Amino acid sequence: MGEMKQLSLLALPALLFASAPAMAASNPNLKVTMATPSVQVDHVGHYTVRVANIGNANAAGVRLTIALPRTHTSPQVYILGTLGARDGRCTLAGTSLTCLLQTVTRNGGFTDVGFDVSLPYSTAPLAITASATTTTPNEQNAANNQVTITPTPTPIATQLAGGYTATNRHCTGTGLTSFFECELFPSSIAGFATTLAADNSVTITGEPTVDGSWYFAAPDVLHVDFAEGGNPIGEINARSVGNGCFEGPMTFSTPSTWTVIYEICVAPL
Repeated sequence: MGEMKQLSLLALPALLFASAPAMAASNPNLKVTMATPSVQVDHVGHYTVRVANIGNANAAGVRLTIALPRTHTSPQVYILGTLGARDGRCTLAGTSLTCLLQTVTRNGGFTDVGFDVSLPYSTAPLAITASATTTTPNEQNAANNQVTITPTPTPIATQLAGGYTATNRHCTGTGLTSFFECELFPSSIAGFATTLAADNSVTITGEPTVDGSWYFAAPDVLHVDFAEGGNPIGEINARSVGNGCFEGPMTFSTPSTWTVIYEICVAPL
């Protein structure tokens, strides 16, 4: 009887050990968020990217990559906008910022990365993508390591009335979306002068066979039609970017693979 009790007592620690709950694994979990500021076209906006660690282990060697909007130029590609001040931990290579953030502590620790950029009017989305990585293995959820925002700079409402002289500048390319892309290559820009008369007619200096019409399609949209000998050439819906200037592509009456981007700056007659 005594021997049986001895065996039961020896088995007790093993039974207790077998029923103890397993400890949860410790892993980092980075979460990237970014706010979209409200800003006018060609004006500086301040963007803040937050890299938080909502896991239960520190995240070491954290690297943040911010992909900025890209031009549609070829073969060289540039930032579609003007990058200003940025976090000192970030370096620019091509159209992306790479930021070395070191360690982001567990259970809600975070670090913010700021940068300034002014964005032009573009017919294509101006996407900014931020993504983070860590050298600490076994991250809990990599799906929340990346975020993309699409800023939409607000055109500047400038509905005019009366007659105007207009300076027209333009360049031609394939797939262009912004006059900003023309300005990167000044030698590609050509120009001519027009008169936007008070009766909404258009005349082109030195081109007596070319005429057209103009009107405001919206408080920030200047619409211009060009024609030659009564045959339509194309139309422009240009958005106001301030200082009496409007920017936008021409849509040709005869389909074309080329894109012509215009800047039209007006002054009272």
